Amino acid sequence: MSRYPSVACVLVAALALLAPHGELSAQPVTTDTLTVSLPEALSMSVGAHPELAARSWDPVAARGDLRQASVFAFNPELRLESRSPSDGLGERYEAELGLEIEIAGQRGLRTRAAQEGLMSADSRFRDVGRLVLADVARSYHRLVAAEQRVALLTAIESTNERLAAAVRTQLAEGEVSVLEANLVAVEAARARARAIQERSLRTTAVLELARMLGVDAERELRTVGPGPASDGDGAPASLGDALRRARGNRPDVRAREREVERARQEERLARRERLPNLRLAALATREDPLLDPRFGVAFGLELPMFNRSQGLTQRRIAEVSTARAELDATETTVRLEVEDAHRRYETANREVELLERELLGPSRENQRLLDIAYREGKIDLASLLLVRNQLLDAELAYWDAWERRERALTDLRSATGAILDGVTFTPGMDR
Repeated sequence: MSRYPSVACVLVAALALLAPHGELSAQPVTTDTLTVSLPEALSMSVGAHPELAARSWDPVAARGDLRQASVFAFNPELRLESRSPSDGLGERYEAELGLEIEIAGQRGLRTRAAQEGLMSADSRFRDVGRLVLADVARSYHRLVAAEQRVALLTAIESTNERLAAAVRTQLAEGEVSVLEANLVAVEAARARARAIQERSLRTTAVLELARMLGVDAERELRTVGPGPASDGDGAPASLGDALRRARGNRPDVRAREREVERARQEERLARRERLPNLRLAALATREDPLLDPRFGVAFGLELPMFNRSQGLTQRRIAEVSTARAELDATETTVRLEVEDAHRRYETANREVELLERELLGPSRENQRLLDIAYREGKIDLASLLLVRNQLLDAELAYWDAWERRERALTDLRSATGAILDGVTFTPGMDR
């Protein structure tokens, strides 16, 4: 009996560290590490995401349009004409204070169109927020899966180092063959290569999420790992339920509806522009310095003989049709997005359940049985290495499927608008 631990004991001790589908132990947390949960990441992104900050000024601009639309279109006009400047301005003159007044309700139509524009801008801003939150959630889950894969491969690397040391000793003592020793060396190299790749992917995921959250790139960013909230919470009970949620929650649909109504108001306004405005003026005239000035009132109407806003009306009619077509297209897109996300979520969820039930459990059970067989001399080291590869592949396949499920669930919550629940967006944000 060798004084060094057997190959089987080394494998069993290492594989016992690997949970079949739970959270793996990760790298030690340093003092400069920021650990965030998914709700915290979503909350941070609302105030830090650069695209959301840029688009937050759209409702502010639309509110300015509403304010401008509600004022009177024309300012008073003062005209003063001196009949004999050499005698002084007050000797002979004619003064007129006039104002052009819209009498066909144009101001009210402009105000209503601007109100619809403001509601549309608010909805578009929320839709940008919807897309941003979905991007953050996808990046968060990508980082969670990367952390789990790195932790798994780090444990395998540590196992390989101990295993290689034990095999070298056993090779020197004649307990294992050169072929078996080479198999261990090859598997160790493969594990190191996979670990290098996964660490690079984790670094990319960290940088991407840090950019979205406004976290300094020099600071280590970590997740709390997969939690109970990741296992399907928030998924609609059926496709019909998902479609109903989308029709009531999607801000891009609300924005298109407001654009249709705004175009209708502007079409009505264009038709009213054909009607003449009333011009009302107060007059003061003094023809002789010996006489008192005379006062009067002047009325005027613009005669729409040449310019009757024909082209503008035609354009507004076309804009109404365009807005309606865009609304129909958006509704169709929303329906397709919901159906696709729901299908992908159902498929990925079944895959995860299958891996948990029929792959991870049997793989670990095989490890236990084969270890007994190895200690009894019924199988060789190559069989144990095969079992370890099966368990590793099963774990990596599980986290790939888990990430696909979480991505599909995020896409589904984004498609239905449920991802916006409880989130408040503030117009006019500065980063």
